[in-house]
Amino acid sequence: MRKTLCFVLSAYICSVLWLVGAGAEERKSTITGRVEDKQHALLPGASVELQPGGRKTVSDGQGQFVISGLAPGHYKLTISYVGFEPFSSEVDVTAAPVNVDAALEIGARREVIEVRAERQQGEVEALNIERTADNILQVLPAEVITSLPNTNIADAVGRLPSVSLERDEGEGKYVQIRGTEPRLNNVTVDGVHLPSPENVRNVKLDAIPADLVEMVQLSKTLSANQEGDAIGGSVNLVTKSAADKPYISVLGMGGFTPIAGGRSLDQFDLTMGDRFLSNKRLGLMVGGGYDWNGRGIDDVEPAQGVSPLTGPGGGTFSGTTGYDQREYWYNRTRFGFGGTLDYKLGDWSTAYIRGLFSQFKDDGQDWIYSPSVGSFFSSTLTNPDGSSSFSHVTRKPSQRLFSTAAGAHQTFGNTLLSYEAAFGQARFTGFFPTSNFQPLVGSPLAGGVQYAVNTRDPFTPVLTALNANIFDPTQYGLAQLRRGDDHTFERDVTGSVDVSRNYNAGPHFSTFEVGFKVRDAHKSELNSQQTFFGNVDPGAGPVAPMSNFLGSFTNPNYYFGAYPKYGPTTNYASIINFFNSNPSFFSTDPLGDLAQDLPADFNIDERVVAGYVMNTINFGGGRFRLQAGARIESTQDSFLANQIQSAGGEFIPGTLTQVPGSQDYVNVLPSIQFQTRFGDNTILRLAYGMGIARPNFGDIVPFVSFDPTVHAPLPAVSAGNPRLQPTHAQNFDILLEHYLKPFGVIEGGFFYKYLTNPIFNAVTPLASGPFAGNFQNQPINGPHANLLGFEMAWQQRLSMLPGFLNGSGVRANYSWTTSQATFPSGVNAVLSGRTDQPALQRQAPNNWNFDYTYDKKGVSARMGLTHNDASIFFYTFQQGAPGGTKGPNGDQYLYPHTQVDAQVSYWIPGGHGFQIIGYVLNLTNETFGFYQGSEQFPIQREYYSRTVAGGLRWTLGRER
Repeated sequence: MRKTLCFVLSAYICSVLWLVGAGAEERKSTITGRVEDKQHALLPGASVELQPGGRKTVSDGQGQFVISGLAPGHYKLTISYVGFEPFSSEVDVTAAPVNVDAALEIGARREVIEVRAERQQGEVEALNIERTADNILQVLPAEVITSLPNTNIADAVGRLPSVSLERDEGEGKYVQIRGTEPRLNNVTVDGVHLPSPENVRNVKLDAIPADLVEMVQLSKTLSANQEGDAIGGSVNLVTKSAADKPYISVLGMGGFTPIAGGRSLDQFDLTMGDRFLSNKRLGLMVGGGYDWNGRGIDDVEPAQGVSPLTGPGGGTFSGTTGYDQREYWYNRTRFGFGGTLDYKLGDWSTAYIRGLFSQFKDDGQDWIYSPSVGSFFSSTLTNPDGSSSFSHVTRKPSQRLFSTAAGAHQTFGNTLLSYEAAFGQARFTGFFPTSNFQPLVGSPLAGGVQYAVNTRDPFTPVLTALNANIFDPTQYGLAQLRRGDDHTFERDVTGSVDVSRNYNAGPHFSTFEVGFKVRDAHKSELNSQQTFFGNVDPGAGPVAPMSNFLGSFTNPNYYFGAYPKYGPTTNYASIINFFNSNPSFFSTDPLGDLAQDLPADFNIDERVVAGYVMNTINFGGGRFRLQAGARIESTQDSFLANQIQSAGGEFIPGTLTQVPGSQDYVNVLPSIQFQTRFGDNTILRLAYGMGIARPNFGDIVPFVSFDPTVHAPLPAVSAGNPRLQPTHAQNFDILLEHYLKPFGVIEGGFFYKYLTNPIFNAVTPLASGPFAGNFQNQPINGPHANLLGFEMAWQQRLSMLPGFLNGSGVRANYSWTTSQATFPSGVNAVLSGRTDQPALQRQAPNNWNFDYTYDKKGVSARMGLTHNDASIFFYTFQQGAPGGTKGPNGDQYLYPHTQVDAQVSYWIPGGHGFQIIGYVLNLTNETFGFYQGSEQFPIQREYYSRTVAGGLRWTLGRER
């Protein structure tokens, strides 16, 4: 199949290149030009139309356009740009090229857009890119990204229509587009696939600083010339590039959050660029950013269940059976840089090198007290058979992302040839060293604690020890120390060639395009851990009480006073000093460590060979536009994983087997994009396309791992599934857009997705083999699922308001989705037999954003409200479980999230480009967490408090 694909694409490319030579013999002419405003600011994304014939094109990033292959004659050229009056010119075309430079006027004299109102400039440019795109596209420019305290790219993308976030540590992490889980979406940098630093395919966007890119483009429908692995949508990060004028911007910020005794943050950014040499042929733009975020988190993680009551009257208790009281101290560091170097080979040909690098270190401490109930006497009192423990986790994870590409766009008459080579790399390193302290044998905490239970507020369940002090460090001893290092690595090498040619199909202007791409990827994971055991029985030898390792941190206002003072806590350096000085105190279990490490190691090589053909035609005098194409993607995976035999959680030497496997499949992905215009400002779009989502790398390797600390009915065994197939989807879209004057848009539409081979995690009992009697967790393909949604957006500057209010503006969007998942039949402890047809994982029914903006007389302000409904994070409900789907044994959900952020900036009059900036993040002190079945059964609730920050930006040449 791959040979056939290469042959077909070679034939197409040869035919098009032959057309290049044929075109050279035709006596045709060309109109070229440049679009700018009266202040000579470039206007990229302008719509350029030529009549008769309905030929259309769009100005590029330098405001330039070209229409070639024109027969001599008289034409009318019209250029339109949201926020400006249309430009028209009568043009007589002869054999010689004709140049038309257009300087557009502001749409209304009272709508003068200040150069200093950067966000408005970015909004205008973004609207024009969306308006002229063939697919359904949302654009988030850098000026809008930085107008709110978006700490990373995920936070910024989460403000777009139909996007929800999976958050972590107070920031966005994964984006979920149109109710689809992160695996069903794609992330690219300048159109090149970005590898993931984890053993999944989706990229954690919290690793990338928000101000590192020029814009973010979210494609909700795909053309054939885009990679097909994006069922929900594709997020494209566009690197910064040079304009005609020199640019320098420097930012310094500092901030504070009061939680956990007070943490600080700082941020520094620098961007600079210009064009050089004669005719400004050489352009260079580079930018970099650094931020350090000291974050504190108060976190309670209850265990939920249904427990029998042993007291008079019996009955059952539904609710908390224990919890972790966690206090986090994070030192989150992000560093990144990126940019573009380009050189004009001719008036319409350019060579370039561009890329992006980012590194994210998420160091920190996690102190955990874990009181637990043995059994319940009544709903408010336990029996004296409970216990407690303490753990200290030291975090050292680090992620690194790198993407670079070099290529060129060259024009030959009516033909554009583009070619590119790209390299990408992603890496995760680090571990979570853990020190575990258990009750000393003979202490009051050793299995004899009685708790009073207070669950009047289900969000703050409190267990109060009646006969012991769970915060007494003399009652705990060092029982276990675990350290190690994990490595996950991905390397991508990509090459592509694309050829497009403009031609006339009768009176209709058309463009034919063909392309070929190869991506070769390598993914690997290597894990290493060492576990050391201490003694907690004073009668069996020396012990190391927790009181020997105390640090200075305590929190008297833990969880806003809902719980007693938190602490004392330990100091990790003291624990390591003791470990290094007393090696004889610890025993080891190398075979137990190998039983955990070996099954987690794997290597995968993947090659994706893709080709496409696509044709775009304008008809009806330019009123209608149809783009149709097909993409073929051939995927070949070869992998190697470890399988072992174990007994009692110990690796049996000599039983390590390296198990190879492979997958090979071909997907044909047709797509159609149709649009019709009603006047100049109203567009109806219809789209159909097929997409895929490949299984996660870590899911297809044939590994089997066993965790001896997990007991039924929880899955102690995890296994890969080399038979997993990619998820396929048929996608249908309809969208109506109306562009407002002077600039703005109101739009609404529906979308529907029919999925086949969705992937679910199946939990099954094992009746035979080395792990008989345990439950196994393994990803499997289901039969089908469907998703239906509606989305709308409104963006407008409210200049019709009186007085100072005419600086107001609105950016608002809303989406509603619903879905149904159908599970596979067969023996399955979790999925089989369910009759409720739950929603797809990560599908949140209602999501909305409402931003109020203000820009006038040097003031630029924005207050943003973001809401995501609850969504299923993991299927855990078993048919017939006590309490039903809404009880404490129901599915695991992400809590709904409503957050308010605000930012204000002010250009200092006569300040020579200085701007004061201040913001407040998370004004509502919104929580993050999970619950089981219903919100009254929380299993994790984290609080971060508010963050206040301020700083100064200097920008070269900022004049009205």
